[in-house]
Amino acid sequence: MTFVTFINKDNLKIARENMGLDTLSASKQISTAKKNLVSEWENGDSLPTWTQVKKLSKAYNVSELIFFSNQKIEEYKKLPDYRVGAEKESDRDVNKLINLVIKRQGWLEQKLKSEGYPKNSIQGSGRNIDNPLELSKFISQKLNINFQEIKNISGYQAGKKVLKYLINKAEIHGIFVGKTISYHKIEVQDMRGVFISNDYCPYIVLNRKDAVSAQIFSFIHELAHLFRKSEGISNSLDFRKSNPKIDKEETFCNRVAAELLLPENEFDKKFYTKTDIDNLSELYKLSKIFVFYRLKDLGKISKGGQDELETLIKKETAENIIKSKSNKDSGGDYNNNMKDSNGNLFNKIVSNSYLENKIGYTEASHLLNFGVEKYE
Repeated sequence: MTFVTFINKDNLKIARENMGLDTLSASKQISTAKKNLVSEWENGDSLPTWTQVKKLSKAYNVSELIFFSNQKIEEYKKLPDYRVGAEKESDRDVNKLINLVIKRQGWLEQKLKSEGYPKNSIQGSGRNIDNPLELSKFISQKLNINFQEIKNISGYQAGKKVLKYLINKAEIHGIFVGKTISYHKIEVQDMRGVFISNDYCPYIVLNRKDAVSAQIFSFIHELAHLFRKSEGISNSLDFRKSNPKIDKEETFCNRVAAELLLPENEFDKKFYTKTDIDNLSELYKLSKIFVFYRLKDLGKISKGGQDELETLIKKETAENIIKSKSNKDSGGDYNNNMKDSNGNLFNKIVSNSYLENKIGYTEASHLLNFGVEKYE
């Protein structure tokens, strides 16, 4: 075994903390031994081998060189974690995704500043609005979201078309939107969405594994966070006031999404039936269970049949999830998946920078995670 002769203890600690790992958890990723090796290295009690340094580099998602550099690396900001019931083992993958986004924001901020772009004016513009209904109206107005246009979208993959419509409205205003991809290894229950602020390039990431109807809801939820400039990691779609497990900020942003996607003034009947819920689900491109909870919240479901109806819709939802998983393809084309994961606005800015000879082929392809010539 060949040991290194020097290692930057500060960078070693910062890189670990940026991944949200404690020393013992990090040690378990390096060695099967029960010793807390990482703690020893950070305290200067011992030094790692070259093989262990390579493992650290992979675990922390950084270059090996930072462990030997005298220049202190950046400490990433810690995002509020609003998730409920997420698996602790998923934290590393979620933090890895967040670190990727923050690195992209660093590149984007530098570029946008150098080209004289102003700070994003949308982010934080609704922070003083404390009523979910009023904030939902404010978001629709600022992004020019036409509710009737959403209702008029129909046919094959209508839900995907609605999501694309909404994302496009955000990207026009300099809001970057991406999605997870298979190698991120993040399950829906561990993260549905995340918002990371930046004065020049605020970023929203959705979980691509989630149902399209849920992605639509999560997207509006994250927009609410953006307009309030309240960063965070989310995994809940529950907008009901009675759930004490969910953080108040999360409930607020969920209620904003509910008000925007299913406005109360759209429902003039006294009570709604299962058939009504099926039709509303198709019209608004939202899940039946979400439509049910929204109507129940508005007092539009007869109390006598609430429990039975909820049980029936939950059963249908579970069956549809199983059917959807069995019908999924093997993953699709890598380049198309990466384009979708990066988001159209990010792809466009990187590609244009390459075409304008502001960055080279290698840098552009590295940023995109696919050959820049593949971008159309």
